[in-house]
Amino acid sequence: MAITLLDMLLNAKMVTPAQIDDALQNRVFFGGKIGTSLVELGFLREEDLARFLGRKLMVPYISPEALLNIPAETIACIPKEMALKYRVIPLELKQKRLTLVMSDPADLAAVDEISFITGFVIKPMIAPEFRLLQALNLYYGLHISTRFQQIIDRLQSEAVAASWVEPVAEAAPTVIALPAVIAGASGATEGVIDLEEEVLRPIDAAAAGLSPAADSEPFEGAWVEKLQHYAIDGISRRLAYVEDREEIAAVVLEALALQFHCAALFIVRGDNASGWRAFRNGVEISGFEMAHIPFARPSVLKTVTEGKSYYLGPLTVNTLNQRLLAALCGQAPASVLVMPVVVLGRVVDILYVEGGEGDLADRLPEVQRLLNKASLAFEILICRDKILLG
Repeated sequence: MAITLLDMLLNAKMVTPAQIDDALQNRVFFGGKIGTSLVELGFLREEDLARFLGRKLMVPYISPEALLNIPAETIACIPKEMALKYRVIPLELKQKRLTLVMSDPADLAAVDEISFITGFVIKPMIAPEFRLLQALNLYYGLHISTRFQQIIDRLQSEAVAASWVEPVAEAAPTVIALPAVIAGASGATEGVIDLEEEVLRPIDAAAAGLSPAADSEPFEGAWVEKLQHYAIDGISRRLAYVEDREEIAAVVLEALALQFHCAALFIVRGDNASGWRAFRNGVEISGFEMAHIPFARPSVLKTVTEGKSYYLGPLTVNTLNQRLLAALCGQAPASVLVMPVVVLGRVVDILYVEGGEGDLADRLPEVQRLLNKASLAFEILICRDKILLG
């Protein structure tokens, strides 16, 4: 059986089993690679992550300084479309041999395709996910999410602070606990570390399982109830076999966007909520991921998170609620339903819905059942990651 990155870190006593559990949950909730979560939570230093990634994959890794100071003529070896598609950065070209920085050098299919398209012999190298995204932003204009930018900014601040203090004995990694909430309802090769030198869209209604085929006859009365029953079963099947967090969001929002005028999911992390995905009138809202609602001042999202329960009623007129409505491209509705998504006793996401047929209060139980299933889907992903990555 192949040894995993987490096995290597455990064997080296770089992390504890409890920290791994926290990192696995963080990865399921917020995405990205497991190494990113370990660094984000303060359990592992960036340099240690890069070193162990290199050991596991048996390729050299590159320092941030070298990665962020690559000559323009070298960057030109890989066009923007290819760099963004495969998430790669050209580091050095010698004759027909191209050194390529990747987040996953084990992706041999990508290596083969790039080699075939460019005609170069590819020599892969490794960089942590967040550093590669930073380089893609620098050289190719890739947008970086707030989460990854915060990781990069924190590491930069720590590096600056460290340069102004006398060296001291290395301390144990700081554990940053996430809040637990219970819900109620050309010189580019400098800096390269070689292992040999080391000691070591509109909604598809049919896909949502909620609408009959286009050529179906209208249903009325009891037949409508039967249709709804089978639709819920279809959603349950999809949630039982999701592959990642994005698929959970897709199932939930595709279902609710067909029933409500507006449906949105926010991600709760630390002291703010950020936009994940949102739909209005069946069409996904572009740029919603740029929305950020801090918990420093009152808002409906703060109320739901701190109150540990749902909110049903009109929105209070305040600055952050107005920002929320602007992100959702709407006006103040007569009533909204805002509910927490709770996983393992922690509020990780917030659902917002408005409009639709009937009274929102009457729809609350069915929406709660859907969110309960979504919570179980998150737990399934966590257990699956423990099996695959643990």
